[in-house]
Amino acid sequence: MEHQSPVGGRLAKTDVVYRDLREAIESGELVPGQSLPEAYIVERTGASRTPVREALRRLAAEQLVEIAPRRAPVVSRLSLRQARAIFEYRRLLEPAAIKLIVGRLADEPGLTARFKALREQFAELVGRPYSTEFAEEFAKLAKAFDELVIELTPNEFLARGIVDLRPQARRLRRMAHADIARLQESVREHIDMCAAIVDKDAERAMSACQQHLFHVDRAIFDALLKSTAGRGADVDIAP
Repeated sequence: MEHQSPVGGRLAKTDVVYRDLREAIESGELVPGQSLPEAYIVERTGASRTPVREALRRLAAEQLVEIAPRRAPVVSRLSLRQARAIFEYRRLLEPAAIKLIVGRLADEPGLTARFKALREQFAELVGRPYSTEFAEEFAKLAKAFDELVIELTPNEFLARGIVDLRPQARRLRRMAHADIARLQESVREHIDMCAAIVDKDAERAMSACQQHLFHVDRAIFDALLKSTAGRGADVDIAP
């Protein structure tokens, strides 16, 4: 039987702790401002303190956790200003990625079927009444669309930029999805993006992406304004 070296085993455990905490933060299980004492994480993950500390440092580098001397780490908060900055950046990156993908489809037409399949899956959600199942299916499809864009973006630096934004973008997306009335609009926006890509219409695909991100940004901004109730424009998201 092959055994891992102590270093290799520690790194593997660090990855496990990192993935567990990152998923919990992105999904909202661990809320903004929540304290993360080392003892709690050790009990939660079964890891020793060394991989826990290394995982926390990685999360801090991604701005998902805040670490300060003489206090327990906490789940980071996002301000209205940061939320707006994230979506301004997304509106630069993602339409550019989609344009490159459309160009790639001319040489690799087989990839078109993957967007066509997604379009058909989104179409099955049109007109369905809201339910927990509907919300979960939509979230799964939206994630699949994002992952496909990242996978097929031919510029590795552009793809990396999108990947680096995903943890914070996912946290914000939960707020947009809380607006039940907007979910059907978002379904149609994803259909529009997929349809334009399938049609190999780069300009229409970029425009559909920009419109989608604009509407998501507006939904999140409205939700943040409600949650902060007049306490200023650069305030934290309430837990």
